[in-house]
Amino acid sequence: MRENKNNPELKIRSTERDYKYISRITDRYAGLSLVFLTAGIVLWTVMNIIFDTCIDSWKADPELNNLRYMWNILMYAIPCTLWALASGFFCCGLSAAFMCIIRQKYHDTPAETPYAPGEHIKGGQQ
Repeated sequence: MRENKNNPELKIRSTERDYKYISRITDRYAGLSLVFLTAGIVLWTVMNIIFDTCIDSWKADPELNNLRYMWNILMYAIPCTLWALASGFFCCGLSAAFMCIIRQKYHDTPAETPYAPGEHIKGGQQ
């Protein structure tokens, strides 16, 4: 078991596997973030165009007045929700990338190394 821990080939393979996994997760979150951002922009543009073309007929008919208010709220609520999802996926992707960097930096630090309180941890150095 101890030989496997010190085997550089296994360490390299493990590091490559971790890197590929984090890259895949980061790419997935970046893609979802881009999809939701694009969907929010397209939906906001289309809903504004529809609102601008239909507002005259909605103002003329008093029965459609509630539809105008509902459309005005939805015109901003739905794209803002999509933008919030996009920013959430973007933040998750960034945090996954930062966790990969932090894990790689301190990956070689042995678990049995005792550290005194206040002593700075250096990645793998004693």
